[in-house]
Amino acid sequence: DAVALFARAATANSTSYEAHWEGARACYAYGSFTLPEERNAERIKVFEDGIGRAKRAVALRPEGVEGHFWLGVLYGVFGEARGVMKSLALVDDIQAAMETCLKLDPSVEWWGPYRVLGRMYFKLPWFKGGSNQKSRDYLEKSLAAEPANELTRLYLADTYRALGMKRDALEQLTFILQTPPDPRWAPEHPWVRAQAEKLLAQLR
Repeated sequence: DAVALFARAATANSTSYEAHWEGARACYAYGSFTLPEERNAERIKVFEDGIGRAKRAVALRPEGVEGHFWLGVLYGVFGEARGVMKSLALVDDIQAAMETCLKLDPSVEWWGPYRVLGRMYFKLPWFKGGSNQKSRDYLEKSLAAEPANELTRLYLADTYRALGMKRDALEQLTFILQTPPDPRWAPEHPWVRAQAEKLLAQLR
């Protein structure tokens, strides 16, 4: 699989920036979209592996946006897998990684820094700075720049639901469920679609 493939590539060439950041991305995709939630201990190990790879990528090329992006993303999913309350110490690291991305290249991973920050503010408890309005602002920025991204639309639907904007949430979910999948996001499409169906059932 991709996780093992990029691990071998990184072993063969320990100074390869691409092998490390692409390996980190593979860890994110495998842990997030392939491993089921009930195998959480395994998911946590995969995310830890990804964090190590992303850190190595950042060390190899500090000006490389991909390393910072996947480091921040992996901190986020690692924190969610452990439980939000156990992982509040990671919030500053996630925010710092995304702020670095916004300086280097905000369009990385289809305007991913705005998407990550939007989801972070949605997930955070209010006493740690959580804000559905900030979540909406960041996610709408990401969507305006890349309207086809299903993950952005799913997160935005969740935020709209929390804000009581049911019609807007339904609009995002309808797009996900009725639009043919974009090949750029094929690995995550089944997961995103399943989450959209769950959220739609809750709204109805």
